[in-house]
Amino acid sequence: MIAPDGVVALREERGLRLLVLWLPPLLTLLFLAIFGGGEPRRLPVGVVDLDHGAEARALVRHLAASPGLDPGHAYSSPGAAKAALQRGDILAMVVIPEAFGADLRAGLSPKVAAFHNSQFLLSGKFLSSSLTAAGQDFAVRAGVALRLGRGQPAPQVAATALPVRPHIKALYNPDMSYARFLVTAIAPAMWQILIVVATVLLLVWRLRRAPLPTAFGERCRTLWSLLWPVTALLWLQGLLMLVMFQGGLDWRPAGNVLWLVLGLGLMLLAVQAMALMILALSAEPLRALSLCAAYLAPAFAFMGVTFPRGDMVTLARVWGDLMPSTHYLQLQVAVADHGAPWSVLWPPLLILLLFLLPLPLSARALPERLEVSS
Repeated sequence: MIAPDGVVALREERGLRLLVLWLPPLLTLLFLAIFGGGEPRRLPVGVVDLDHGAEARALVRHLAASPGLDPGHAYSSPGAAKAALQRGDILAMVVIPEAFGADLRAGLSPKVAAFHNSQFLLSGKFLSSSLTAAGQDFAVRAGVALRLGRGQPAPQVAATALPVRPHIKALYNPDMSYARFLVTAIAPAMWQILIVVATVLLLVWRLRRAPLPTAFGERCRTLWSLLWPVTALLWLQGLLMLVMFQGGLDWRPAGNVLWLVLGLGLMLLAVQAMALMILALSAEPLRALSLCAAYLAPAFAFMGVTFPRGDMVTLARVWGDLMPSTHYLQLQVAVADHGAPWSVLWPPLLILLLFLLPLPLSARALPERLEVSS
């Protein structure tokens, strides 16, 4: 029995085997290991203490008590701290003004300035919330000490110190896990890039080995023999990715996971269709790989995970719409987080199907053969 061309390619091409068999789970494991802590810890914060009093040191201790902050980076002036922030040595800076302690003892409200690099969206948001929480806690404790020192009764002070205690709990991520938030989006974006590279390399292998048939029907059968073994393996890798989410992140989809199984298959076919079109248009392997990299490299940024798609510029929104991973992730969020009904699920599934429309034209436009470069 003659083996399909895709199986022969996997036997002969070690790089293709690496892309199809080993890199998807290894990279997913790497992401799980990087973000396994669930949320950031000990982010570097620079402190400019212009007061040098006991109250200023108490504030620094409150910052250090926050698990996400490391205020162990002292600077003598705001200029020095600003330079360190611009270099990336620290991610935030806190400036404690002169007479900070004297103002507190006088019952005034001294202003402590905090700056962070908002270009780093996730760390910036986390630093902002951590600094705010630590500052509020210090303000409450300092206010309690001041009122007790003025002779107010302890029960009255306790009742007025913080009459309303906010408790914020994320609806779809109750543990506030950055791992669950990031890994479940990064891994599909990475998987998409591996798919497009593997597909281009597979097509290049076939076009250099023998010419494609001229007749359209025979050409389609040849491409099917070439692509289906790799497609099946990559689809299984996508299912393994979901299993690793469940085992490594305690990821429990609220809806029917079979919709994600279907969505992964459609995303895989959509990415392969785009790979065929890119190679058909470029007809040159290195140029095709470069175009694929340029096309899919911004996937994670434009999918709407770390930055709302509604706030993106038009170019970013359109670019995101042209990538299959954007629509798969919409499906994944709808199924896994929201347990959404069919009326919400069918639009991203339909869009993934629309990516297959250029497939016949791309198959016809592929060159019959690529010459082996010397």
